[in-house]
Amino acid sequence: MSNRKRRQRTYDHRLKELVRSTGNIDIALQRGVPRSTARGWLTKNMSDVITVDVLDMSLVELQREVVALRRRNDRLIALLRLIFVVARA
Repeated sequence: MSNRKRRQRTYDHRLKELVRSTGNIDIALQRGVPRSTARGWLTKNMSDVITVDVLDMSLVELQREVVALRRRNDRLIALLRLIFVVARA
């Protein structure tokens, strides 16, 4: 007999919330969630979830951040190239 532990599956909190808000477990069943698990989502309280602040940003703010990150990435690549040139010399 093996002593392997059964891995407990984890599901996206947004899927759980969708099932809870609609009261329809078919949404979860179509994605391979066991019926007993989906039914449990209807009765249990949701735990707090820490999320990324990016989800609360507007489109303009996100675009601004992408431009800034691309600029930073370009600088870091240039610095890395310079380090390689110095290391070769």
